[in-house]
Amino acid sequence: MVERSLYERLTKLFENEANTILSKSIVGTTDAVSLTEFVDDFCKTYLKSEVSECLYAGLSVGVSFGLKLKNGQEIFLKINKLNSDDSIAQCSFEGMKAISKVQEKLSEFKFPCPKVIISPVEYRDVIVTVNSYEDIGVQKDAHNPSIRKAIAEKYAELIKLTDSYINMDGFKYFNFYKNEKLFPAPHNALFDFNKAGTAATWIDDIAAKSKKIINSIPDNLVLGHCDWSLKHFRFVNDEIVMIYDWDSLCLQDEYHLLGIAASTFTTTWDIPVKITPSQHEAYEFVREYEKFRSKKFTKEELMKISACSTYIIAYTARCELAVDPDNNNFEGSFRQALSKMVGDNYLGI
Repeated sequence: MVERSLYERLTKLFENEANTILSKSIVGTTDAVSLTEFVDDFCKTYLKSEVSECLYAGLSVGVSFGLKLKNGQEIFLKINKLNSDDSIAQCSFEGMKAISKVQEKLSEFKFPCPKVIISPVEYRDVIVTVNSYEDIGVQKDAHNPSIRKAIAEKYAELIKLTDSYINMDGFKYFNFYKNEKLFPAPHNALFDFNKAGTAATWIDDIAAKSKKIINSIPDNLVLGHCDWSLKHFRFVNDEIVMIYDWDSLCLQDEYHLLGIAASTFTTTWDIPVKITPSQHEAYEFVREYEKFRSKKFTKEELMKISACSTYIIAYTARCELAVDPDNNNFEGSFRQALSKMVGDNYLGI
């Protein structure tokens, strides 16, 4: 049976314990009826139509829905929790409004992102965003050099397009590398780094060495997408036709953002591919970005990018260990990639 109603979709999702943990942490409930009413009430109030059909539902940093309304409109509605602590997933109303404004500009520039339907809304202690629902294209294996090159070049294009909006009100730079703790608070409620004990020591040692290098090299602030991974990309042939998850747009150090992208551009669980890039693939991603950027990185900048990439792989390895303490899913994981790393950093700089 295909669950088409919002209530049916939520009921099915809440059969999974991880989804109940996430929902409780974001919207404070795991009750399918009350969450259905929440979404329907919002749509009636702000979009002047009730929900007709649920096209998609998922939980991660936020609670997301693809919805068809009774007026025929198809929307992507996302609920985010306000968050101003030291989490890697920062979220403020001012920040979301700024993101929305830049996303509107990107859409005008024909950059492959959803259209903004309404500006972010503070609603019952959370933030709700509404974009167009864009079900287009397919995911492709980013281990394919042509796909990797397309993703790298599109990232450099994004950084160029957003350059004039860096000083827009609402964007705030959060440098979690300056935090006394080794890692920031994890990006969702599934990951408790305190549970690992000594099993994580080898990961933490690598992260600490990387963090020391990162903090010794100056930043270069840009506006970029901090989750530039395959799961958010859709292709027609080898052309990128859609990129999702624009609440990940942030003011951040270019070298940090590129380190994230280089270490996760292959990551998706939606198609049968290896989620981690090889060290060579990660290095080539950076070089392809650099070529489109039209300005070569210095040796020092490359060192920082590689240290950031290594640190992010270590952070992701810690997330994996939090939910898989017995390493049952070690094969193909970020833990395995980190354990097999040749040299002191992932790009081999």
